[in-house]
Amino acid sequence: MEGGSAMKVSAPITLRLYQQKFVNNLAVALRDHRRVIACAPTGSGKTKMFIEVARKATANGRAVVIISETAKIYDQIINEAGGHEIAKGVKHVSIKGGQLYIAMAQTLTRRPLILHQLAALEFPPLIIVDEAHIGTPSNIIRQLIELSNPYILGFTATPDGRVAKHLAELYNKCVVCCQVDELIQQGFLCSYRHSARTKADTDILELRNGEYTEQSQQAAFSTNQVYDGIFEDLRSTPFTKCMIFVASIKHAREMNQRLLEQGFSSVEYHSQLENGAYELAKFTELGYANICVSVASLTKGFDCPSVDLVILNRATTSLPLYLQMIGRGSRPVWDAAGQQIKSHFRVLDYGGNWERHGLYFEDRGWETMWEVTKRSKSGGGVAPVALCPQCESIIPATQRICSFCGHERPLTDKELEQGELVEVTRHYTDLVGRRISELSPNELAVYAKMKKKQPFAARVARAKDQENHGFLEAFTAAMGYKPSWVDHQRRMIGVNKIDFVDITLV
Repeated sequence: MEGGSAMKVSAPITLRLYQQKFVNNLAVALRDHRRVIACAPTGSGKTKMFIEVARKATANGRAVVIISETAKIYDQIINEAGGHEIAKGVKHVSIKGGQLYIAMAQTLTRRPLILHQLAALEFPPLIIVDEAHIGTPSNIIRQLIELSNPYILGFTATPDGRVAKHLAELYNKCVVCCQVDELIQQGFLCSYRHSARTKADTDILELRNGEYTEQSQQAAFSTNQVYDGIFEDLRSTPFTKCMIFVASIKHAREMNQRLLEQGFSSVEYHSQLENGAYELAKFTELGYANICVSVASLTKGFDCPSVDLVILNRATTSLPLYLQMIGRGSRPVWDAAGQQIKSHFRVLDYGGNWERHGLYFEDRGWETMWEVTKRSKSGGGVAPVALCPQCESIIPATQRICSFCGHERPLTDKELEQGELVEVTRHYTDLVGRRISELSPNELAVYAKMKKKQPFAARVARAKDQENHGFLEAFTAAMGYKPSWVDHQRRMIGVNKIDFVDITLV
């Protein structure tokens, strides 16, 4: 109805429909822009999508090369897609139209004759780059652009140009499949609870080449106080499997040893292990350990859905790395009857990473972030918020003293010793299970700020104002908008039909 609210029930959508729509959008973008970033979140079926793109291109007579940066993902692509291998031990491959080739980036760098064959093809080839935010294949792409200007499709979950500066140089367009929160609301990924312990002395962290040094991280995150906090949290937090990420191999060894001494079932996994596959199997398949300490090798291409606790015992300036670490806990688990038995996971953040990068499930502007090559001095994102229990004003989630009424939540003796453990997602967690149409103005503001859903929340507020005059004013105050924002919204009522999907928050 015109000028009123139409609360629609969210219709089920299959992951396959997301994938098909995205693949079609990519075909149009490649036609119009030639070199395209395909932004697909972890859990959206990225590998299946680029294999489908590759099969359609080869069916039309075009040669396709899929470039992988890691051996683990290379093997996965070979198993799912087949094709001709360009990897270690393969000295020469004859490149022909209509054929699929799977290449390790490091190997292709050392095969200039293959690059010249690609350049000599009648139809420009399609080059698909997996994990496009990683710069390993950049020189290969530059050479191919110079030789033949091929079609290039770079797949990544995190096209952040502030970290991956080559993206703005090599690509012309970014197409986004969907946001993480969409996959969470549809049940394809898990929602989560994010807690932060504040004891680690992050003031001593030193930056070098854009990232915190291993030495300064070792000093900040291997103190007795930090270890005591981790041990307490592991004993008090229910979990099936836990992954702990640290910044160095030295710290991983020390962490694993301290865990074993405390009676935990733990393994370490990193590049210097003689039998890393067996150590990892103790955690994933054999049931000998329920805690795995890792550095960076398990942040991509590793899937263990039973992980329901992720501990970040490190700091990072990299948004992609931050999201990849958290993403290890994001896969849902279903039983044999099709019932979801894991719908949430937890993150314990000892490095203040959420303050630098925001929350895992918030919407991000990847459509423009890929071409922004400079970091903001003030940091990105809006800090999570909380409701003061005394006056219900919105305040920063880590602020213990309300600036409106002065209410202060006291620290316990143990918090003073080990650092306060604060669930920064708590006030969103309190909304889980509620329908968006049931939220108060303050609650809708919490949802909007935590999930970066301001436009959607504004539609909800306009619709709610038709039933409850004054809702817009209260929402405006909670969001911190100027009073003139209300007048603008009211002018829109009656001009455009106000509808929204009345989702149930998960």
